[in-house]
Amino acid sequence: FGDDPAGGKALRSRDDIWIEERNDYTVGAVYKDLPADTQLKNIIYTAINPDLLMDQWYSSNFLCYLLLDHPSSASRVEADFNAAFDFSRIGVQDGYIELVPLTDVYYRNENWDERIIQSGSRERTLVLVGVAFLIIIIAAINFTNFSMALVPMRIKSINTRKVLGSTERQLRVGMLIDSVLLSVLAYFIGMGLVFVLSKTSLLDFIAIGFSFPGHLGLAILTLLLALVVGMIAGLYPAWYITSFPPALVLKGSFGLSPKGRGLRTFLIGFQYVVSIILIIVAIFVQLQRGYMQDFRVGFDKDQVAVIELTDELSNKNRETLVNRLRTYAGIEDVAFSMEKMGAQDAYSTNSFIYNGERIRYHTFFVSSNFFKVMGIPIIEGKEPGPAYDKGGDPAYLLSEPMKAQYGIPPGHHNLHGQGNTHEVLGYTGNARFTSLRQDDFNNVYVVNSGYTMTNSYIRMLPGTDVFGAIAHIRSVINELEPGYPVQVEFYDEIFNQVYQQEEKLNKMISYFSVLAILISLAGVFGLVLFEAQYRRKEIGVRKVFGAEIRDILIMFNQLYLYIVCICFILSVPVAYYTITRWLENFAYKTPVYGWVFAVAFLIVAGITALTVTFQNWQAASENPVESVKSE
Repeated sequence: FGDDPAGGKALRSRDDIWIEERNDYTVGAVYKDLPADTQLKNIIYTAINPDLLMDQWYSSNFLCYLLLDHPSSASRVEADFNAAFDFSRIGVQDGYIELVPLTDVYYRNENWDERIIQSGSRERTLVLVGVAFLIIIIAAINFTNFSMALVPMRIKSINTRKVLGSTERQLRVGMLIDSVLLSVLAYFIGMGLVFVLSKTSLLDFIAIGFSFPGHLGLAILTLLLALVVGMIAGLYPAWYITSFPPALVLKGSFGLSPKGRGLRTFLIGFQYVVSIILIIVAIFVQLQRGYMQDFRVGFDKDQVAVIELTDELSNKNRETLVNRLRTYAGIEDVAFSMEKMGAQDAYSTNSFIYNGERIRYHTFFVSSNFFKVMGIPIIEGKEPGPAYDKGGDPAYLLSEPMKAQYGIPPGHHNLHGQGNTHEVLGYTGNARFTSLRQDDFNNVYVVNSGYTMTNSYIRMLPGTDVFGAIAHIRSVINELEPGYPVQVEFYDEIFNQVYQQEEKLNKMISYFSVLAILISLAGVFGLVLFEAQYRRKEIGVRKVFGAEIRDILIMFNQLYLYIVCICFILSVPVAYYTITRWLENFAYKTPVYGWVFAVAFLIVAGITALTVTFQNWQAASENPVESVKSE
């Protein structure tokens, strides 16, 4: 409305809104935009029409929000309602309601319809936070290892400062300040990287905005974490470097002692365990992702394009739309449904009683040619013809699992127990329109439901020029409905939306794994540097007695391969437990392959061998006279 006040202005909807059955509205108020990380959306809100819906007790299309005078009132409200309400009015015996705080809804049920409720897994969030802390821990360990590795190089400087009058306390405080400043510098670099990456698609798995003023508490918390990590990582090196007489430390009293070697081995081993677990988990997440994408869904997902239409296009201009679309040689036919099939896990759910048993099912309202267009076979009975789209009583087709479980024969049946019969035409193949997180569920397709079906399914012939077909689709729709934003989707995109949680987890675990490997490599580099500094004389003596460069490199690699083997044995049970628990979230899942564990071992062992060989090559190639003389 430009600079004019919006209040009192008229709005007209091109299509009827089903809960209102009208087109004209008046702007009553304008509300401030809600933030992105909230359950409520920035949309147009209108009052429920009491004449249409207030007495429809079977309708489950709305959420109920209660403003309580105090949070403690929730239990009393629940008890009063459950005692007073007659749940038989909605066909439920022993029913009850449970109030959920709005702040708890996100973690309440991760299988909500995402169009209505934003949801997620508390366990997955805690696991990812835990992994992030493990990454920080191994980074702090590496910081400590590098500080220890530099002892032979820094000891002369420390000794000189002691001679010039610096106390141990002054030296330790100075080194601790250096450590904290380095950690804080890393914090600001990290914040800058987050800001830069937020402008790309690399962090699209994070739903909230990246405005630091909007998350000031989180920014302060991570800054405090950086201070703590810097202090913890710097305490031991600062104490150790200044606690021994310089000459004694220079000779390696701690560097090559069993105690010192054991500590460093434990620290690097911890990093290996974390890295191996993350690699195994990342591979299995990727395998499950591929398994879901390649799963046979029971219809021709590669041949069908999906478009959401307006009421006018799908009702008044349907025949014209279909005929115009079919003029393109690559378009075979066009079907319709009320909902976008395959775009969610939650659909309209209903039930009927057959032979005394209540059968629950998903209801899909479709056109008569939907099964041909989607490539869903009719395995028993007859396929509905065009006459069913013209009017009359609705017809039902049931999915294959219902035939095996209940044996309802084709024909007329009193399914809902309301006196009227329903025509069951037959059974379809087992097409799947929910994710593999869900177990098989009964599908019932209703033809000639009387509902507006605004989702169009366009079947293309094999070998069709897809870009040409899309251009034709856009052209036809824009001629019939000028200015309508045509969005053509294919089922690989639609299923990607259903599996967004898995996609996000796959990205996060992959990034964590790469980061853990890089940090572990840095740790190995630091440890090898430490060993090489202290064992230069040993290497020189071995070379004097005839050892080749290859022998020196094998000696070092054997030590680290031994460490990797032990860490692999420790990590396998943890990784197996983690991945099997995660796969329990899926009704259909990839097998737990043994080769994945072997691949993780080879990745870590191979990268370690390359790092150790590269770092020790210089020490092994050095003239033994130089190393022995310097010692």
